This record gives sequence, structure tokens and C-alpha cells, in this order.
Amino acid sequence: MAQPLKTPDDIDRDVLGDPPPVTALPINTLEAIAMRQELQDLIGRVESALLTGGNQGENVLLSEAKNFLKQMPSLIAQGKDLQVRTQWEQLRQNLWRAYPTDTLASLPEVRAIWLDRGTIVAAKSPAGLRVIFDRLAAAGVNTVFIETVNAGYPIYPSTVAPEQNPLTKGWDPLEAAVKLAQERKMEIHAWVWVFAAGNRRHNALVGKDANYPGPILSLYPQWGDASAKGDIFPPENKPFLDPANPQVQDYLLRLYREIITRYEVDGLHLDYIRYPRQSGWHSASYGQASREGFKQLTGVDPVNITPSDRSLWWLWTQYRAQQVNQFVARVARELRPLRPNLVISAAVFPWKQIDRLNRIQQNWETWVAEGHVDWLVPMTYAPETSRFLQEKVQPALTGMGSAPGLFLPGVLIKNVSEGELLDKLQAVRDLPAGGFSLFAAEYLNTKHEELLKYTRSSAAGKILPHRSPFQAALMRYELLLKEWQPFLAGERLWLRGATLQAMQSKTQAVQTALVNLQNNPNNSTYQTAVIALRSLSQDLPQWLRLEALERPYRVNTWSNRLLAIERILQYGERTIIASKNGKLQASNLATER
Repeated sequence: MAQPLKTPDDIDRDVLGDPPPVTALPINTLEAIAMRQELQDLIGRVESALLTGGNQGENVLLSEAKNFLKQMPSLIAQGKDLQVRTQWEQLRQNLWRAYPTDTLASLPEVRAIWLDRGTIVAAKSPAGLRVIFDRLAAAGVNTVFIETVNAGYPIYPSTVAPEQNPLTKGWDPLEAAVKLAQERKMEIHAWVWVFAAGNRRHNALVGKDANYPGPILSLYPQWGDASAKGDIFPPENKPFLDPANPQVQDYLLRLYREIITRYEVDGLHLDYIRYPRQSGWHSASYGQASREGFKQLTGVDPVNITPSDRSLWWLWTQYRAQQVNQFVARVARELRPLRPNLVISAAVFPWKQIDRLNRIQQNWETWVAEGHVDWLVPMTYAPETSRFLQEKVQPALTGMGSAPGLFLPGVLIKNVSEGELLDKLQAVRDLPAGGFSLFAAEYLNTKHEELLKYTRSSAAGKILPHRSPFQAALMRYELLLKEWQPFLAGERLWLRGATLQAMQSKTQAVQTALVNLQNNPNNSTYQTAVIALRSLSQDLPQWLRLEALERPYRVNTWSNRLLAIERILQYGERTIIASKNGKLQASNLATER
């Protein structure tokens, strides 16, 4: 194992990697705006991390970066493009070094990782899997999505599925993983491929022909999806089950019931919960059941329509999306009574809704709005933090809206340095998120582990927001109060008199309400807490408007964190208070009878 990173200075060039080559090309207006925004946001994230760690003072590297931002327009106007590019990249590297590596411990959050099939297979035995779980636990991971069903094969010996994965025969990785997770006080969630039922790449690993459709479709070919010409392999090279086929849905639910009743898993993680990707309007999603169902509805066989038939094509798109929606609803309705504390999550595409509907018929907005999914885990994979946020996370966060679920962006760790990983994790923590999920265990290296281990070192870091939502909300809020101490203590000259008193009064009211809610969770204490929190959220930007002129990122982050607290409260209301009320009503009805 590598030695711990004791100070930010320990993150050297070898850790961060060399910066990309710098070109001398002229910097146009749009590029200049993008460069300024990216550097300004990075400054904000580093400031946010330092502040969370209790550092209220100005950092030399931050001051240097801020001065460069002021000089940047003049330098570009003088034609010093190479100098600007070089200095900009060096400042970015320096700011990564400025991150305090030991302040990740202070937040109650879900810290998940996808434990992929390849890593499980390479473990070979419970003893080999133990080594992996030891590494994950040491890195502060508290939730593991274990790849339980992949390409139609379960990793365990099933009485429902046609065949266990040949690469895991002779042992039960799921049984071993549940035991290992429980021993380390980690949660284990069964990660299942839903409608994807095969994989050409996997065929090569298990000695099958490239065109082998997988164990399910080889037995039940009538269950498959297909192109308009009958090809069962869509462009992504994974044959799919037809979501509209009732037999498909029944089979999958039998399989999931087996998983959650035979094994003490904490959650079910749905992947490939969609139709196959369509690269052309006849390339996929014409399974027999889908075609027949739509024909019964409209009298039209969908193979005979095109996107130019706008009304019919939109009906066809909505029809397919509804088949997926209906299955997700069945999963929630039929499985939750079997394991009341089961968390249902979904790995989803972060594309805009209209793009998802047209290309994969995935309408996850409905799933979270109706409470069928507890966690939304968008696959927000991007190499740079700016792209990660702007192109991936923000669209998904917008789609999430005010739904009472937790938002856990996926963070790609393949070929990612510690500096980049710190930057992404800080970006997530500055959003209204409930945590993050790392993709994937295969790419976790010892340097990542040394950095991530700080996430488990405090009391707050051990709290799971979905299991103790009201405690998590209070702890997150108390962390905010520490950051606001200079304002609340009257140390800011421009915050005085009635404004200061209002801020002091409302922040205290929220703290009192959250304490009461934690001690006595019911409808009344919940409503009081939410009202107090929303009132504070509404007034905070006005109170801190002068602070926002100098540090807009910081003030926006505080608003995001208040919203994250509200979402955790909403989660608790749905899973704890509403559940308790439902049980009480059922008990009263039974007594009356």
C-alpha cells in the first residue's frame, strides 16, 4: 500500500500526471469565456473544500489564480495566447494540489462503487473477494453495487435463471459478498442487467459463438427484441428482451424475488432498464410483443411508420417508454413488501429527456416522481470536471426536480488522477446530491484508496442518509453552521442590525426544528422543519448578496447544500414517517375489525 497523503503538497506531478500539451492557437471569445468559467469554478470548489475543513483564511494559490483571472482579458488582447494557455493549465494543476486531502470525512453521504463482473471473476473465491472488500472498506466505500446478473447470467446458482455464469461456477460470489459486506458494516445492493440479455464480448469469454444470444433468449427466442428486419443484435452488440412481453416481466420478477429473499441484500440496482439504443429508426425495439401491443392500441404495425409520421411515431415512442415505466412500477410494488427496507436504484442515462425517449425510451423522471426508485444514479462519466458538471450532471439534476429520492452521480475513475478525483467529488458535494458512485472497482488504484479513506474517519462519515435521514440532515446542517460562523458572529462589517438578527434567528430556528424532527419524527415536526428550512433558503441569497459579489460559487454552494438537506428530509418523510403512518393505519383498521 502507498503511504498516506499527509498534506496537499504530497500530491506531486507523479500523482497528478503531466498536463496536456499546450498550443499557441489564438483564444477566441467563446473559448476565453469557457476557460474563465472553468478556472473560476475550480477556485470556488477549492475554497469550498478549504472552508469545510475549517480554513477561513486566504490561500496563496487561490490568490494567484484570482489575480490571473483579472489579467486574462488584457493578456489575450495583447496576443499572449500561449502564455495564457500555459499559465491557465499550470494554475489548474496547482489548484488541485491546494485541495485538503483530509477533509472528505465530514459529510453523511452514500459512497458507492460498482463491483464489476470482471473483478468478481478475478477474485476466484470468497478469500479473494475478501481482499477486495477490505480495500473498499479501507477506502471509505459504504455501499457496493455487486454485478449479480450480467448478460443473462446470474453469478450465483439460481433455480430461476437457465444457467449460472460459467466463470463463477463452483462458488457463490453473492453469498460471500453479503457476508463480507455485513462484517464491514457496508451495504450490498444486487446490480442486475434488466432487459439486456446477452453480450458478444462476454460470449468470447465463456467460449460461445459471437452470435450466441445468451442463455435466456437461446431458450425463449420469442422473448427477444429485434430490428424491423428481425436482427436480434442492435448496434450496441447486446441482444435485449422485449419489455412489452408479459412473460419477460414475470421471469425477471421471479429472478429478483429469488435474489432478495434468498440473500440479505440491502438494495436492487437496475441497469439496462430501457430499450436498446437506436442508431436509426428501424434499428431496434421491434420485438413481437411490442409490435402486437401497439397494433392493438392503434391498428398500425409500427414497422410501417417513420419519424415523419409525427403523431403515430410519438405514440410509438410513448408506448415503448410506458412498458419500461410499468415494469419499474411492478418492481417497486411487488418487491418492497418482501423486504420493506429494500432500496431500489437505477443506473440511467443523463441525456435530456427528449433524447432519451427517442433513442432508448427511458423516462426515469416518472420513476423518481412516483417514488418507484429511491436513488437515481446517472452514468455521468466525463474526464473533466467542467464537462462532468455541464454536460452530464446538471441535465440529470434538472430532470430529478423536486422528487423525494437521492441523487448519486456516477464518477468515472478510470485513468483519473487524485487531483481530478478530488475535484469531481468536491463538485458533487457542492450540489444537492446524496452522495456518489464510483465506476468501477476494476479501476480503483492504491492512490485512490489512500485519498478516499478520509471519507470514513469521522462520525458524520459513518452515517447513511437513507437509513438515518433526519440525523444526516442535522449533521449536514451543523456543518453549514460552522462555515457560517463568521457571519453569525457579526464578523462581516456589511452584515449588521436587523439583517444579522434575522439570520441568527432563522438559522437557530432550523437547527431547533431539525433536532425536534430527529428526536420525534412525525408529520408535525417534519412540516415545521421543512418550512423553517425553506424560509432560510429563500432569505440566504439576499443576506449574503455582498458576499456573492466576491464569491458567487460559495453562496450558490450553500443554497445547494440547503436543498440537499431538504431532499434528505423528503426521503425520510417518505420512507420513515409515511411508512410509520401506514403501519399505524393498518393496525387501527385491524383493531376495528
